[in-house]
Amino acid sequence: MITLGYKTKFDSITRAVAAIGIGLVMIFGSNAPALVVKIIAGFLMLAGITSLIYGLKKSKEQGIYQLLIVNAVFDFVLGLLLFFNPQWVAGAIVGIIGILLIAFGALQLIVLSGTMSLLGAGFSSLILSACAIVGGAFLLFNPFTLNVMSIIAGCFLLLYGVSELISTWMVVKARKEYEIRRAPTSSESSGQTRIEATSLSDAKEVEYEKVEP
Repeated sequence: MITLGYKTKFDSITRAVAAIGIGLVMIFGSNAPALVVKIIAGFLMLAGITSLIYGLKKSKEQGIYQLLIVNAVFDFVLGLLLFFNPQWVAGAIVGIIGILLIAFGALQLIVLSGTMSLLGAGFSSLILSACAIVGGAFLLFNPFTLNVMSIIAGCFLLLYGVSELISTWMVVKARKEYEIRRAPTSSESSGQTRIEATSLSDAKEVEYEKVEP
């Protein structure tokens, strides 16, 4: 069963919460694109600080230490630049959201397709994921003003966030079903026990005779 991107519930739930949170900001926030950029910048700076602290703890492992320091500096500087200059990306934020919706929506389709045979679910379970992909493609065309497109992007993000929560629940359920089907049946277990018991009962001590030199 394919569970790419759904190895743990934490990853998928984090994506869902982030999508719903940013979606609400896009719909109800004033100057939403710039605000979203600042939020993303804040996450980048936080990631940079976290990587820096972890890198200092791993200072004895030179290869890991140097790589983490470089990543930390890059994330922090990029976040800092975006935070104080959100207009650099604000105009393209709707297109970026569109690309992310297409990518994550396609990931959902792949994973959910693998759960259908285990759960017996129909194609209706794929509708929300397909809508996220269609919405992402629509955002790339950007036919309206930035304010209107921001609201539309927020709505599609909310849709994706809800579909991500549903997908997480279905993957967890499918994983349990997969483990149940792979588990040995009671008859197989009892058969194996009988074979082991028979082998032990058939065993006997070997007789030997001492030979005088």
